[in-house]
Amino acid sequence: MLAALVSLALAGALLTLGASSAAAAPAESRVTPRGHGTCAVTAPGSRLQRQGAAWTCLKVAGPDPAPARAAAPADLCADPSGNRVVSTRHAYCTRESVRYALLDDKGQEIGHALVAIVAPADLKAVAGAQWREDISVFVADMTPNIPGVTLALSSTCSGQCIAGAPAWGGAPVVLRANEKKEGTLTYSSTVANGAISFIQPTYQVQGEILGATPIHVSGSWYGPEVRCDAAVGNGPGCIVMGHLANVTLRKSLYGAAAVAYEWAQKNLTANNFGTADKPLLRDANKTNAENRRKQSCTMGPLPFRPDPTVINDSCDEFPFASSTQGGTNGSLCAEIIPRQVNGVWSVKLVRGTLGAPCIRAHVPLNENTGAGGELGRAVVSDRIIDHEWYQVIIVP
Repeated sequence: MLAALVSLALAGALLTLGASSAAAAPAESRVTPRGHGTCAVTAPGSRLQRQGAAWTCLKVAGPDPAPARAAAPADLCADPSGNRVVSTRHAYCTRESVRYALLDDKGQEIGHALVAIVAPADLKAVAGAQWREDISVFVADMTPNIPGVTLALSSTCSGQCIAGAPAWGGAPVVLRANEKKEGTLTYSSTVANGAISFIQPTYQVQGEILGATPIHVSGSWYGPEVRCDAAVGNGPGCIVMGHLANVTLRKSLYGAAAVAYEWAQKNLTANNFGTADKPLLRDANKTNAENRRKQSCTMGPLPFRPDPTVINDSCDEFPFASSTQGGTNGSLCAEIIPRQVNGVWSVKLVRGTLGAPCIRAHVPLNENTGAGGELGRAVVSDRIIDHEWYQVIIVP
């Protein structure tokens, strides 16, 4: 089983091995077992009753520290941590286990089965605010005295969300030793245009040991916290909460612009904005962005003046004017000229100090506008909503 998965325990109370079933009191006359969750009397005349089983029970039992014994269907599912949900901003895997157990009349376990449930999902796999979990359930361990188990899985979701049909159409699957079954669960957000909805799947399971009374679980477990919006771009989309958004810019594509941002992050001693420690905060108001850009580039007392040695020179500011950290008057910024000579980049500081709160860079216009376009595309692809934090990552 996956490390430290939360498990469900399904227990059937059996007579002590070797004792006569005729000597046992009818289940109806006994006190319902405590500490085993939801319990039901074993079906009269069933195989397990003939073997001495009096009760079958199901409960949420907490983490299971057993190591993984089967291959996971997605990379996130194989994460060695004991976290129930492992995720990135655009994908997740929910991991649980179901424990079935046979108990004798003294409450001692005399048989068990352990079934893993993994539910990976890619929020970018389909268009719009909808996604699918590819469910895999597999038997990690089963003692010979258990002929098999059944498992039915369904889910609901909070917020502006509609959960699809239960896995396998709602019918339970039968699992025997070493068996694996696959299914799907689906979700669709009904988030309105311009709105945001916070969503969380909740899973429910039903199961039984073959030959016992089906037990309807009274417990459940939660999946990831998902945010769906119809406020970015031309359509809705979703992300997994808890992950910093990022804008990735390549120096090979955006040249002096990307080099300038990287220089600011690495060299401004106290104002290395756009890093994980000091992310930028998006401001979606275009008027605000334009006013900040003017403040950084055209306002006095030291407005930007093109350098004749830079082809199609333009003013590029960082932090971005579309962030709340942008808009410092350009006279207070460190002014730099990034250049590439024989494939090697260098940056000249022509005015200001490393203690400045911003930079103003001399950048060819096509690289400046290209980086701005990539920022806009990243806002949509990473679902960076208004007043959300994001990191700027510069790569070769």
